[in-house]
Amino acid sequence: METVKGPVAGPDGLTASGNTFYVANENTSLIGSISVERDRPVGKTSLLGAIFIVVNACIGAGMLNFPAAYQGAGGIHVGILMQCALVLVVFGSLLILALCADIRLSPSYQDVIREMCGGVGKILSEIMIIIYTFGSCVAYFIVIGDQLDSILTFIHGEDFADFWYMNRKFTISIFAVFIIFPLCIPKNIDFLKYPSSVGVLASFYVCAVIVVNYHIYPPPTAEIVTKPQSWMDVFSAIPAICFGFQCHVSSVPVYSSLKKRTLGEFTKVVIGALTIGFIAYTLAGVYGSLTFGWVVCSDVLLSYNADDVPVTVARCMILCNMLTTYPVLQFCGRLAIDSMWVTSWNLSSEEAERRAKPRRIIETLIWFICSLFLALFIPNIGVVISVIGGLAAVFILVFPGVCLIQFVLKHSAASIPKQRFLIAIGFIYTALGIFILGESTTQSIMKDVMNGHQQSGQC
Repeated sequence: METVKGPVAGPDGLTASGNTFYVANENTSLIGSISVERDRPVGKTSLLGAIFIVVNACIGAGMLNFPAAYQGAGGIHVGILMQCALVLVVFGSLLILALCADIRLSPSYQDVIREMCGGVGKILSEIMIIIYTFGSCVAYFIVIGDQLDSILTFIHGEDFADFWYMNRKFTISIFAVFIIFPLCIPKNIDFLKYPSSVGVLASFYVCAVIVVNYHIYPPPTAEIVTKPQSWMDVFSAIPAICFGFQCHVSSVPVYSSLKKRTLGEFTKVVIGALTIGFIAYTLAGVYGSLTFGWVVCSDVLLSYNADDVPVTVARCMILCNMLTTYPVLQFCGRLAIDSMWVTSWNLSSEEAERRAKPRRIIETLIWFICSLFLALFIPNIGVVISVIGGLAAVFILVFPGVCLIQFVLKHSAASIPKQRFLIAIGFIYTALGIFILGESTTQSIMKDVMNGHQQSGQC
């Protein structure tokens, strides 16, 4: 065991700076990692609260798209295999981010990238975060509109849209302005740990409805896809699965807010959150596919009859889920915008803090208006997910892969063979992420050009 203080760079590959103490032991783990012995800020989020926030960042609009994703990929077996593989990758990348966040106790995803990849990497990550979280917020508003339309059909009948006060654009706007917008204003997201638990329960209720209705509804008249028609079909599910498990942008702020900020505690958060997400997505994907076959809508709840009472309750529960999911993603996007603004104007810490409140309100307002405007004119979530789903691979694979490489080169106390192995893993992460981004983006453009949204375009 070796303790190092101050700027050090030696054959053990360990560096340290300032008043940070690094305790390195090559035999303690595969990564030969360092433990950071410094005063850690005490957060307010408990273990259970952190799990709920991370799960709520995952489960939401993505879950509704899993049945269509399974069918598009070539069936249930192919979809589950891809999902299992991705969960393992997600688990590793989340721990990599937490490990790198401990170097400087970074409070956000983009700060981790800055520490590991420099200023250019930070700017690139902020741009990616803004695009992805903004697109996710647009998708959530679309889901809100889908559920409100179905609920109003249940209450008033098919002609509800003839009344201006029940028009989709009006109802989405009212719901957004008076319920969601106030939740986006607070400085921190600690308060969301309580409503997030409601969102998680809502997601499980939706899964239960999908499972139960499989046994109630008659067998599907449409064919159930059992195998892919081509190897390209296998990759069509990647955007939906990546979108569903992308909680990385939210995970770093959650890690920084833990009462006990340690890698072991965060591992418990990750295991709990991924287990819950995996169960929910699998149930929704399998039973949604078995109920409707290849004609399932991109939002599976739209495939059910509007007069189905349990499904209507599920739609109400999804609305509750969106109440907390949108603010979490908006918060992460706002952090990225604010960071770019402070950096661009070269503001000192005192100046940035003094103007933080009006800047936060303006950023939130512009974000909210733009995402709401786009959601009013985009037809369904399949269109959005096909575009931003591949971008999720950047956060899940590319940036964590680069961070792992930089961590090994700058901070790891592992032996040379272990370092080479870890660097190879980092390159695999990065290359795979770039491939998924390019492939899914190309496939999305091809489908748009050829009008190939067979699963989502009909709903």
